[in-house]
Amino acid sequence: MKRIVFTGGTGKAGRHVVPYLQGKGYQILNVDLKPLDLPGVNTLVTDLTDSGATFNALTTHFGFDGFEAGRPAQAPDAVVHFAAIPRVLIEPDNVTFAANVVSTYNVI
Repeated sequence: MKRIVFTGGTGKAGRHVVPYLQGKGYQILNVDLKPLDLPGVNTLVTDLTDSGATFNALTTHFGFDGFEAGRPAQAPDAVVHFAAIPRVLIEPDNVTFAANVVSTYNVI
């Protein structure tokens, strides 16, 4: 089964794409500031503007079964990066710019 780390899966677009990918047979780890209420998809609550937290989120197990297997976490097959402040007038422009640029830099 292909494994995808999906950032921003709880957001407006992500909450539609994650179930679609799951329905196609992908195992998904959602990385977001808020949990996604979708059976079979774990959410790792992560601030992607924190480089250490981002690194950990991208290199961790997708669920408890990974820990029970007794081996290190495997690299995901893909990272889909949807996490962002999606438009102006939610936060001040400088906050939006900084959060979106830094989080994308950390994911890359």
